[in-house]
Amino acid sequence: MLGKHFLDAFCSSNKLSKRQFSTEAKEKLLAYRYPGNVRELKAVIELAAVMTDTEVISAEDISFTAARTPVDLLDQDLTLDEYTHKIIRHYLERFDHNVIEVAKRLQVGKSTIYRLLKEGKL
Repeated sequence: MLGKHFLDAFCSSNKLSKRQFSTEAKEKLLAYRYPGNVRELKAVIELAAVMTDTEVISAEDISFTAARTPVDLLDQDLTLDEYTHKIIRHYLERFDHNVIEVAKRLQVGKSTIYRLLKEGKL
């Protein structure tokens, strides 16, 4: 119920079409322990609402590590290039190394990603 509340509130306040959880997504949400408590639940749901391309949030749209990544990432002492490479690597893993999809989502040229891969920076 709390997850549905967060989802409905987020979609409403961000003028997104109404979204719902698939059965598998509900099961995934219920199985997780939420070390970050209710704030983590809210962040996971908001991220899933933004990341899905449909009105049904699937289990694959739910990423618990991604919800914690910004905090963990900012706690590290990295250069801008290192941060950029971590973000691109994260998206490549999330989208099964589909460079075209990652380039579209990150709004960068696919040649940039291919070059970084070729140089061994990703």
